[in-house]
Amino acid sequence: MNLQRQRGLSLIWISVLFMLLGLVSMGFLYTIRYGHLPMQDVWSKWGKSANVIGNELKNVTGIQELSLPGQNNSGVRQAATVESGVRRCTIDGKTVYSDTACLDSNPTSKNIKLNDTKGFVKPPPPVEEASASNAEQDLRLKALEKALQKAQR
Repeated sequence: MNLQRQRGLSLIWISVLFMLLGLVSMGFLYTIRYGHLPMQDVWSKWGKSANVIGNELKNVTGIQELSLPGQNNSGVRQAATVESGVRRCTIDGKTVYSDTACLDSNPTSKNIKLNDTKGFVKPPPPVEEASASNAEQDLRLKALEKALQKAQR
């Protein structure tokens, strides 16, 4: 029996090729629907969050020259804090809690005070532990008395 080596693309290369084809087609469909690529949104969000983090570091450390080379902090609002709070408003029929989207010109906009919490806290132990142990001792004594009465008969 004479075995011949197959020619052509292997199954691995075919799967890689179809993954790339799927990635390109999903990007194309996303671009058709929304008019831009999703990475553009990610890059803009990362840039804004980096500026907000930089502003918070300036507030905490007191160092005013904390910006990185090429980082532009102009026009970036300060992040919401417990002291400043956030605003609640209705946009397109949905209730929104935001420090940027709820403007003063919106008539449904209200200031909301934030409360700093400790998160999940273990509840305190019950106070009546002594009475529970007394009830257990009473049951044990009754069981012993019954056992002694049966043994005496």
